Amino acid sequence: MSEKKKFNWKRHFLIFLITLIIFSSGFFLSNFLAEKRMLQITAVQEDLRIDILSLETQFSILAQAPCENLNESTLTQELYEISRRLASISSTLGRNNSYFLRLKKYYSILEIKHWLLLKKAVKECDLDIVSIIYFYSDKKTCPDCENQGYILTNLRGKYPFLRVYSFDFDLDLSAIQALKSIYFLEKNLPIIIINDEVYYSFKAKKELEEILSQYVELESLEEATSTEESDSDGIQP
Repeated sequence: MSEKKKFNWKRHFLIFLITLIIFSSGFFLSNFLAEKRMLQITAVQEDLRIDILSLETQFSILAQAPCENLNESTLTQELYEISRRLASISSTLGRNNSYFLRLKKYYSILEIKHWLLLKKAVKECDLDIVSIIYFYSDKKTCPDCENQGYILTNLRGKYPFLRVYSFDFDLDLSAIQALKSIYFLEKNLPIIIINDEVYYSFKAKKELEEILSQYVELESLEEATSTEESDSDGIQP
């Protein structure tokens, strides 16, 4: 009987040892993969931070450019590219991640600076450009915001004269609060501001095109573009 008990003790100890090895291996492998992923995320964040700094410097340069040398289209494309990369970071870290929110706030400031630069250029250089400010929120607060973002993305690709600036209505940023204040905005989302005119609630593509036609001749501009429906991502990061 004592030999049997001794044998059982050895067997249980062996099972425990094997289980411990398997668990430890899984833990260290998981930790290794997590650290590797974090290093990749950190590299992307650093690249994004450099791109944002470069973009801010370009704002300062273009603000001093005479009308004949002003070309903000490349700057606009870079701004949209940063928006796509922010959306990628959001899906990785989560929309409520503190680092992502800091980047989002800085990006929102860049959008406002670009919008101000554009308003100045349109006034002083007589450019045929229409700006759209779009306020959105999460799905729970605004079920129509995602579809509205897709429509605005489509229109931005279809009409190269459009400049779309998207802002999270609930983002805690004084610059966004100032925007909301000067337009006396109510929280009736989605909100679209076209050349300083405020439009509340969801707007279908056809309805938006009718509004835009008040400012430009859409048909002539549509013939000049080859980018219709080239971007499938929603406009909000």
